[in-house]
Amino acid sequence: MTTKFGYVAISGPTNSGKSTLLNTIFGKKISIVSHKVQTTTKSLDAVKNINKTQIVFIDTPGFYEKKFDANYFKDVLGSISRANILIIVLDATSRFEYLDQIEKIIKNFKNKKFLIINKIDLVDNDYILKKISQISYINFFDHIFYVSALKKKNIDIVIKKIEDLLPSGEWLFSKNTLTNISKQEFLEEITRESILKYLNQEIPYNISITTDQITKKKSYNIYQKINVSTLSHKKIILGKDGRAIKLIGSYARLQMEKILRYKCNLFLKVIMKKK
Repeated sequence: MTTKFGYVAISGPTNSGKSTLLNTIFGKKISIVSHKVQTTTKSLDAVKNINKTQIVFIDTPGFYEKKFDANYFKDVLGSISRANILIIVLDATSRFEYLDQIEKIIKNFKNKKFLIINKIDLVDNDYILKKISQISYINFFDHIFYVSALKKKNIDIVIKKIEDLLPSGEWLFSKNTLTNISKQEFLEEITRESILKYLNQEIPYNISITTDQITKKKSYNIYQKINVSTLSHKKIILGKDGRAIKLIGSYARLQMEKILRYKCNLFLKVIMKKK
């Protein structure tokens, strides 16, 4: 049996469940998840080997109002240009947004196009059909799938169709490759996920996480800086009497232990960027 290889881009509005879909496909945390917008801020390549097929999933930043300008549209097209298959994910429970922009994207994309209607476990069939009728260009999609990424419903059907459609070819990545980002970068993303989870005030999206050091003996010792640009952002992250930073650190550490399968000690500092 010959091997198969190809790229699958996952795109769509923010909070539609793209990262949850990716995590469900892999059976582990690959991409950070949050109910807040702008969770995924950069494209992630994740490699999945199934039988004789190697699939590289491209998790792209979601669409959201403040950033959907001409440059952002160009960036989205650039992210998906490598893909053999493009998956657009829409949330069945929310108002379908950015339909005009999605139409432009799929019209510019010449390969196979999937539409995934996610969270079908939360609505009935009549409601889903009514929602689908809003998409005037529905016939541009080669296949439509109705799934619940969180409940793992119909995900296997999507995977099987991807396997069927990808072309024959040599695997580009080694058998043990998982993502295109390092352990350090992934741990930084885990801390950012924790910040998104616990901050209920205006979120300083321009924050960045940097890792000073990672050591491993009886446990991982992980030293990270949370870099902010203003004193007000620093106060938000620290919280009253340091409560917020304690919650952020505790949650991030537990997530790291689940992923690394090793005891972790996480040391966080909040630093103001020098102007």
